[in-house]
Amino acid sequence: MQRRRSFLFLVLSGLLGLAAVFAHRSFSVAQAATPIQKTVPVMVARVDLAVGYALEEKALDTFEWPENHLPSGALLTGPEASGRILRRPLVAGEPVLESALLPVGAAGGLSSVIDPERRGVSVKVDQVIGVAGFVKAGAHVDVIATLRRAGGDDLAHSSVILQNIPVLAADQKMQTASDGQPELVNVVTLSVNPDEAQRLVHGAHEGKLQLALRNPADSAILKLTSVSGSEVLGLQQPRAKKTGGGGGSVQVLKGTSVTNSAF
Repeated sequence: MQRRRSFLFLVLSGLLGLAAVFAHRSFSVAQAATPIQKTVPVMVARVDLAVGYALEEKALDTFEWPENHLPSGALLTGPEASGRILRRPLVAGEPVLESALLPVGAAGGLSSVIDPERRGVSVKVDQVIGVAGFVKAGAHVDVIATLRRAGGDDLAHSSVILQNIPVLAADQKMQTASDGQPELVNVVTLSVNPDEAQRLVHGAHEGKLQLALRNPADSAILKLTSVSGSEVLGLQQPRAKKTGGGGGSVQVLKGTSVTNSAF
């Protein structure tokens, strides 16, 4: 009985050994049949890089990227990328693509990120005007101006003169701090078209500006009227918008009574 059991163990061990050899040979054949995927070196950011940064080889690294899955416009060499200006920020490990760069020869800094049809206009701010430090690059704001109305009216009026204006930079920073904490700044640079630039400068010169921070998902442009001090205090009803004709009136005399008729 003991011999029979030993013989069965011996046979089982032999079968398991043969199965292991067969599995190893099958795996080796499959590996040999699989073609080795060719890779090419691609330039990637070694650290987080800000918009407007002039690329340097020390800020870049190489990564072996599968050639069949190479990103469109990827830069392959350090000299090819050196000196190019970033159109948008890059995070560490992100490949450097042509679409993320300004044209060859473009200058770096704030001017490089201003849209060709817009202007960067800076306004002086304090903790209140700058919404307690929460106005940062990439945010959108409305600009409210408080100034005296032209034409002899000595009362100050507040009006929203610009809506949904992008913030290019807060002080010298062109990207938001990663921790999201407020930072007190002295100057905010806004992206405006030439007409908006004139209104912004005039409002800053003739009165006082206040920035209103917008929700990133809110791009609505509202029709608003200016507000005077008496309206804020409830001493005067808000002025209705004029519609229709010229809004003139005439006096009508009936005996001793006088009435006004509008037209």
